[in-house]
Amino acid sequence: MTEKKEDRRVRRTKKLLTQGLTELMQEKPLQDITVRELAERVDVNRGTFYLYYRDIFDMLAQIEEDLFSKFDQIIVSHKDDVVFSHTLPFLEDLFNFIQENSEMCAVLLGEHGDMAFVQRLNHVVHEKCMADWQLIRHPRSQDEFTYRYDFVVFGCIGLIRTWLSRHCTEDASYMANLANDMILRGSIPLEEL
Repeated sequence: MTEKKEDRRVRRTKKLLTQGLTELMQEKPLQDITVRELAERVDVNRGTFYLYYRDIFDMLAQIEEDLFSKFDQIIVSHKDDVVFSHTLPFLEDLFNFIQENSEMCAVLLGEHGDMAFVQRLNHVVHEKCMADWQLIRHPRSQDEFTYRYDFVVFGCIGLIRTWLSRHCTEDASYMANLANDMILRGSIPLEEL
């Protein structure tokens, strides 16, 4: 019984620390954030912080690892889908994931974010798309695939950043459909040209 209470307290403390780090990363770069400042912000003893993390960078790395673990579950759930022909279900899961983790995603993709996080996210999606591309043996060259992939992915990252900056005002399903439409038909619908 006491073990469950302790686990709950640990989760609560880590959640407080994560919220505090999120707030601080909205204000300044990670390298300018101190453990003392974070501990004071969330009213936690510095010693408690060190029970779970070596330093601020270790804390962010653990948060990112947890996010990537959840993101990998999305990739695995679509392992049998060819992304090129089943884009919308993947995008729906992606936008729901981002909405569920919107505060941390906003700071990681924001002004004081972590470019390594963006690059790692890009790498995971690239590997999935490349595997699908090779599976269907698309007749276009690998160079053309790379250009098209970068266009779509970095466009989606821009779309996600804008959505996050608007505090996810629109529903995740709406955003997934919008992204899917832009990927399949371009950023400006043909009927509007």
